[in-house]
Amino acid sequence: MGPERMNRDYEVGTKVFSVTDSSRKEILGDGTGYRKIAVRLYYPILKEQTEGKQKAPYVSERKWESMRKAYHIPKSASVSNEMDMYEDISFIEGQKFPLLLFSHGYNSYIEASTFLCTEIAARGYIVASVGHAHEAICTEYDDGSYDYYDRNINKMMYKKGALKAILAQSKLLRKKGNVEEIQKAFWQFEKEHTPYIMDRLKEWSADMLFALGAVKEKFGQYIDFSHGVAAGGHSLGGATAYYLCQMSDEITCGINIDGGLFGDYRGMTMKKPFYQIACKENWNVESAVLLKTQAPVYTAVFQNMKHIGFTDAKFFVPIKMVVGKMDAEKMHRHLTDCHTTFLDKYLKGLDVEIHQSKDVEIKTDVYA
Repeated sequence: MGPERMNRDYEVGTKVFSVTDSSRKEILGDGTGYRKIAVRLYYPILKEQTEGKQKAPYVSERKWESMRKAYHIPKSASVSNEMDMYEDISFIEGQKFPLLLFSHGYNSYIEASTFLCTEIAARGYIVASVGHAHEAICTEYDDGSYDYYDRNINKMMYKKGALKAILAQSKLLRKKGNVEEIQKAFWQFEKEHTPYIMDRLKEWSADMLFALGAVKEKFGQYIDFSHGVAAGGHSLGGATAYYLCQMSDEITCGINIDGGLFGDYRGMTMKKPFYQIACKENWNVESAVLLKTQAPVYTAVFQNMKHIGFTDAKFFVPIKMVVGKMDAEKMHRHLTDCHTTFLDKYLKGLDVEIHQSKDVEIKTDVYA
């Protein structure tokens, strides 16, 4: 399982830790205690640090079983216990690397974009993937506790019921018109069908910022903050990255992988560089990234992809109607290049060209 190894500047280490935000009471799950946040780090290490070390597993057996049920993966399928990363290796002393905060999608899991995150780390970045309690398939904490997706959310997710929301969304995705007209339709859809998601954006953003504070406290000596911190993610995690770019001074640029731009941004202007990655069928709910911006906006629209195919599922879910028809290796290569060239420019300050594809399956553009 997994993509072929790309050219790397570094090997990759990984660590997990968790923190509790005592300023926020948990309302999901059993509704007790305070908000818990899990973090998995991916970071550069030297090749000599890996000698004699065993490669880290992809996920725990508990989480794999949760994934198998969620994605309808046959019991005969297995996840390799040897991912191209190493657990609990020391950071490289005397070196600092820029930081990307990353967020998974709704009812996904903290390692859902491990293949992407390891490649970004191998190019000289620290990636902090943040888990969202009770809103992932399974979230595990370093004290040995864990929680599963809160199925009560399914009752709260859609104001008028799932069927009406699905029908309205289908109509929205097919709507013709300019970006302003489509954005007005999306805003109406949010108010009528998904106010719950809009509220969770604030909580996910709080998760991300609290995790950022913890990463700074624990590992700040290894992080290069000279160009700020980037936020990224898939699906609602990507929408959270956009929200943070609008709302937080700590975030200086962002990348959204196929996340609808939920949230009320009326009267606001984006002032930070942003990269919107999309599959063609979802572009309507993401195109608002082009509105009211004073900073460069980059787009990459994948023609033969499905939403979930931007995650690691592309490599272990064989159903093309679920993950898209595009070749998995091609998708992974382009997705990685979109991220690393953007981050090289805006987190490392390098004079580089943002990835521009000549492939007919991927349409890239820049609005500066």
